Amino acid sequence: MRWWDGSSLIGTETVALVREEAYEAEQRCALTPGMLEAITARGWFKAWVPRDFGGLELDLEAGLRLFEAAAWADGSFGWGIMIGAGGGVFAGLMREATAHAVFDPREAVIAGSGVPAGRAERVPGGFRVSGRWRWASGAPWATTFTANCVVTEGGEPVPGNNGPLIRAMAFEPGQVRIHETWDSPGMRATASHDMEVSDAFVPEERMFSVFEGEPWHPATIFRVPFVEFAEATTASVLPGIALHLLEGGASYLAEHGEYGGARSMGEREDVRARFGEALATVEAGRTLLFDAARAVWKEAESGSPGLETLARLSLAASFAAAASLRAGQLVAPLIGMELNRQAGELSRAWRDLQTAGQHGALRPTNFANRSGPLFERG
Repeated sequence: MRWWDGSSLIGTETVALVREEAYEAEQRCALTPGMLEAITARGWFKAWVPRDFGGLELDLEAGLRLFEAAAWADGSFGWGIMIGAGGGVFAGLMREATAHAVFDPREAVIAGSGVPAGRAERVPGGFRVSGRWRWASGAPWATTFTANCVVTEGGEPVPGNNGPLIRAMAFEPGQVRIHETWDSPGMRATASHDMEVSDAFVPEERMFSVFEGEPWHPATIFRVPFVEFAEATTASVLPGIALHLLEGGASYLAEHGEYGGARSMGEREDVRARFGEALATVEAGRTLLFDAARAVWKEAESGSPGLETLARLSLAASFAAAASLRAGQLVAPLIGMELNRQAGELSRAWRDLQTAGQHGALRPTNFANRSGPLFERG
């Protein structure tokens, strides 16, 4: 019996395929062709893309639940969908013709980076861009690459509202060199390699702003600010991985006896209590995250989400991630040496959980950033 079953959201056939091919994907350091076709056939890379582009146009909570369910099947699979789908919010920020060219194809998926590690020199008709960006998850199967750059003129940064002017560039795959640098203990199949562009020409119409742009498309998702959106989507993967670890760990302990005793580890009250605490910890995080997502979406449907509502989503994302990591730490000592078996499913879930939890969008400092108003006087 499963406490929670993600197959109701992504299908039993998909779960079977993903778990059967997860070890192969880890060895390849990339999602398998079967996994990628399953994603493309179901339109999951276009989860946020408007229907008039052939996308699913999901609401925020539905998207988060999809990523969680996919990560429950396998961490890298869920992360790959989440990151690939995340680029869909750029459809409302790119110029309309560019957006259609990028997102209309069935297999459309973006890889890239939000770090402004490139320089885009203004030239007639566009920009000359050079730069190298780390951790471009999904780079091997991307149909478009996007990355933030510092805009320059005559080699000098152009002033923006808060420092140098930052703009995102949409690159063709042929303009990008992929450096196979991803060698992490977990989330190995995400193929989060470095990407590099060298003196590539980017037409003006393939430039856009992630943080300052006004969406031209009326879809509700484009009214959710990108920072809080990124925090929530990133966090949604961790409860799925944690639930996979708890489910698999409980099954493992039910079949293995305690050292020097007649019972299985799963029959011990202290073991069951620890798993119950871990499960409640994950449930608290994911419930808070989904509640906050619903509140943000309700306000976005009629305008712009309020600052307090967005702050709650940010806090919920940080808490859901921290709760998932805490749940893993509660049960890991009970599962024991099985977590060190590199080819094992439990080991992969444990390593994936630790690796995903290090993402910059989930830093513990986010709690401090959002709790600041509590300490203000007046």
